[in-house]
Amino acid sequence: MRRKNGFTLIELMVTVVILAILSVVAGVGYNKYIRKARTTEAITFLADIKMKQETYYQTYGQYVDTSNSEASHDDSDFYPPVVDDELHKWEISCPQDSGSYPGWCALGSRPTDGETRFQYVTVGWAPEDPVPSEIYVKDPDRRWWYAVAHGDLDGNTKKSTFIFTSEVTEVYFFNENE
Repeated sequence: MRRKNGFTLIELMVTVVILAILSVVAGVGYNKYIRKARTTEAITFLADIKMKQETYYQTYGQYVDTSNSEASHDDSDFYPPVVDDELHKWEISCPQDSGSYPGWCALGSRPTDGETRFQYVTVGWAPEDPVPSEIYVKDPDRRWWYAVAHGDLDGNTKKSTFIFTSEVTEVYFFNENE
């Protein structure tokens, strides 16, 4: 009579393969979850900007512009500035910084916890502004605004861009599924 006192090599190999498959599935699912959460962060803040832009327009008859360039926005217009770490600190403190950041202070919008993975800019219509791309505004003769979120969703160098405008009810996104 022969006694069995353990697992065979085949049983152990099957167990290892099953665990490897489960870990790959969990890793892919986790990465999708993280990307979706980061996408939600950008869309939520852009929706906050939309609400604040419309409130500001109802009060003052114009939209807020956080951009300083004639090209509507360039890399130097985005806030917070690019830093090496993954989270960017939102360090604008209004009213103290209203001279340095008049647009953001007038808008009164900031990420809820003071940290973000994205950089933002919003451009509001003014008579001297150049006509924006049709991606942003379809009818430049009407008063308009648009906001852009620019950031890294999954830690590689390819940036995702989210755009919200006064003319649409949904956010446009580019390179979202890096």
